[in-house]
Amino acid sequence: MKYWKTIVFMAVVAVIGWGFISLYSSKNAAESQAQALQVDYNQLQQENRNLSSEIQYFQDPANLIKQLKAQTNYKNPGEGLIIVVPGTTGTVTSTTSTP
Repeated sequence: MKYWKTIVFMAVVAVIGWGFISLYSSKNAAESQAQALQVDYNQLQQENRNLSSEIQYFQDPANLIKQLKAQTNYKNPGEGLIIVVPGTTGTVTSTTSTP
């Protein structure tokens, strides 16, 4: 009879030990996931600050026009356009259009 009590006791201890091990494993997985989410959160916060700054910048129509001209080489009638090519040396030429 004492033999069966020992076996049952060992089985209960093994089940409880397995439960603690799996709880510890789950805790570690949750902590690493929380750290990854914190890093993502910090990156998104920084991106949000950058986008808010850009929104503030582009609310000024002059900045919108400046960005349009920079990206598309757009120029107003009668306005000269200078294209700078980095890394080359030579003569500078500018073009002007007459209406």
